[in-house]
Amino acid sequence: MTLVRAIIVSPEEAADGNAEFWCGPEQLAVTVFHEGRIHLRVDPRRDGEPWLIDADSLHSALEDAKQRIAIY
Repeated sequence: MTLVRAIIVSPEEAADGNAEFWCGPEQLAVTVFHEGRIHLRVDPRRDGEPWLIDADSLHSALEDAKQRIAIY
């Protein structure tokens, strides 16, 4: 099972509420503002298979993104 990590590409993207979530070498999802709240948009895998995500690493990545976005 691959761990999830959050990446903030730039201060400008963080200020807009954008964080990328990566599962190994593939981008899994991004955060987006929708109706005044941050949501996680999960993209489909390239191979059509479902994502199998470690829940603890997803929780940690979401908390990391939340804290890093709040800085800006």
